[in-house]
Amino acid sequence: MKFNKAQIRRLIAEERAKLVSEQLAPGESIIGEIPTQVEEGMAMALQEHFEDAIGAETYQGTGPGWNEEISSAGFEYYQAIIDSGALKMLLELFADVEERLHNGDYA
Repeated sequence: MKFNKAQIRRLIAEERAKLVSEQLAPGESIIGEIPTQVEEGMAMALQEHFEDAIGAETYQGTGPGWNEEISSAGFEYYQAIIDSGALKMLLELFADVEERLHNGDYA
């Protein structure tokens, strides 16, 4: 059975949700929080950019499975972005700058 990227992401999100709900003790989790839709979208965009950038280059020694390798690496990159918490920090930075904008700090 083959899965497309959207199906794999949905399965991972479901499994992540299960792990989060099965935390060991209060404050001690097996895995990080479930990403928001914005974080998910940002990670997907970064993954697509990664795959497009790598796929656009010509590398020596690549074989017929190169596109599958790029896809696997892209998915690992996507997952690492989600797990790192980097997107959460970017969203916090966005909110901070937006608040400062509304407070007139850039006038």
